[in-house]
Amino acid sequence: MPVLFAAFGEPYNSLRRWFIPVQTTEDAAIEAAKDRTLKHWKHQAGAHWTKVIDSESGKIIGAAEWEIRDNGSEEKLFAERLLMNLKGFMKERMTRPHIELEQLVVHPDRRRRGAGNLLLNWGLQRADKLGLETCKESVPFAVPIYEKYGFSNVEGLNPDMTIPNPSAKWKEYAADDLCVFLMWRPIGHDYCAGEDEFPR
Repeated sequence: MPVLFAAFGEPYNSLRRWFIPVQTTEDAAIEAAKDRTLKHWKHQAGAHWTKVIDSESGKIIGAAEWEIRDNGSEEKLFAERLLMNLKGFMKERMTRPHIELEQLVVHPDRRRRGAGNLLLNWGLQRADKLGLETCKESVPFAVPIYEKYGFSNVEGLNPDMTIPNPSAKWKEYAADDLCVFLMWRPIGHDYCAGEDEFPR
């Protein structure tokens, strides 16, 4: 990482401030980047790092990361396409600053005891304090829960999972109910029909 940090600095590479942000010291930034890179490397089967070591000093003087990107399993490809559909759906509609509830789960054995309420209220209070809208992609059965917390059902999405010559497995995956709904709550209060304007 020190090599990467130095190389991105001479000549100046504007990406360095985003990929190796210095929030305290350069050493801390390099250590944080090293940790992120190691985690990525361990979880990416196709990632391969090569390095060049100076024979006199024993120091690393260069490095390269190569990532082999084969298509992977059909299940992985389906999941990636589904995720791309969902993220694109949200990104196109939520163009103003907002807080997005990415996930909320409560173990089935522990439901109806207030855990979901605590989790939702934390985010809603934070959004209100920051003066931001709140949004969530919801599966159909959870829509009434979010409506109870002041969200409105803006729009549904049935992800387009069509591909040329789909296999039987792909058709099986696509046959699931993959529909989601964009749930939206305005800044500082529960949704009021006729008063609040949906995001466009």
